[in-house]
Amino acid sequence: MTDVAPPSSAPVPPAAAVNPARWVVLLRAMRPHQWVKNTFVLAPLLFAGPELLRRGELDADVVVRVGLAILAFCLGSSATYLLNDLHDVQADRAHPVKRLRPIAAGALPINQAWAAFAVLLVAALTLALAVGAQVAAIQGGYFAMNVAYSRGLKRIAYVDAVVISCGFLLRALAGGEAARVHLSAWLIACTVLLALFLALGKRKHELMTSDAEHRAALEHYRIEHLNFALGVLAALAAGAYALYARDPATIARFGTDRLLFTLPFALFGLWRFYQLLDDHTTAQSPTERMLRDPIFLGNGLLGGIAVVLVIYGVAR
Repeated sequence: MTDVAPPSSAPVPPAAAVNPARWVVLLRAMRPHQWVKNTFVLAPLLFAGPELLRRGELDADVVVRVGLAILAFCLGSSATYLLNDLHDVQADRAHPVKRLRPIAAGALPINQAWAAFAVLLVAALTLALAVGAQVAAIQGGYFAMNVAYSRGLKRIAYVDAVVISCGFLLRALAGGEAARVHLSAWLIACTVLLALFLALGKRKHELMTSDAEHRAALEHYRIEHLNFALGVLAALAAGAYALYARDPATIARFGTDRLLFTLPFALFGLWRFYQLLDDHTTAQSPTERMLRDPIFLGNGLLGGIAVVLVIYGVAR
């Protein structure tokens, strides 16, 4: 790639001034707060757990395979973040917030960032291959898709959001392969719709902040269109979850129809995320704000507990 040299108009701060510990800076560049997205890899095992228990197939091997798949996606996603930051370093240095990222700020030297990228990518693919060839193929597809995203797809309105949602779908598919369970079509639909909702929510946040001046695709987004799309996607995602809960196959798998009682937690989570988007006084990404919002986190915790209690037969 040819666009990693600093522009003359944006001097790079001395690394020593902003970089007391190299490994801490590297960890920041890897964006570990984004690893929460890789919990989608765990979803198939969580929802298939009761069936696996009945068949006597939920053992340490399954748990280890899923754990390795999650770790592979954590390392793989960090590799793609480093690659994206290396590709966009000049643009990031002109951005009011992204200029503080380790590579753009000069705290993480370019050559070290490339080396870390290579190590993370090889480690991710190796771990995925240890789980299975299918998981490795999905991991490779995830990386290839993110390269295409960095190289141009992120500049195409709505296509960029679809690519992000496909990343969540690939995580769920990898989790299904790792746990060796079949994914419900309704659960897949719910995953894609929820991911699109989150991706377009992020675009709305960027459009209302200074990011609108720095992301090419935002030129073709409109707030009124995004508000409409977010409303439709929230309704469709909630509907897909409700249909999954009422699906005869789901009821047979869990031995109960009470999963539908957890729908209010999902609805409240969607509403709370949308509410957080409307406060555009901060440049924090929606993901960062979700992870720091006690109301959202509290609802998520209670909803997760409710789901586990229902599908594992405790709340019957």
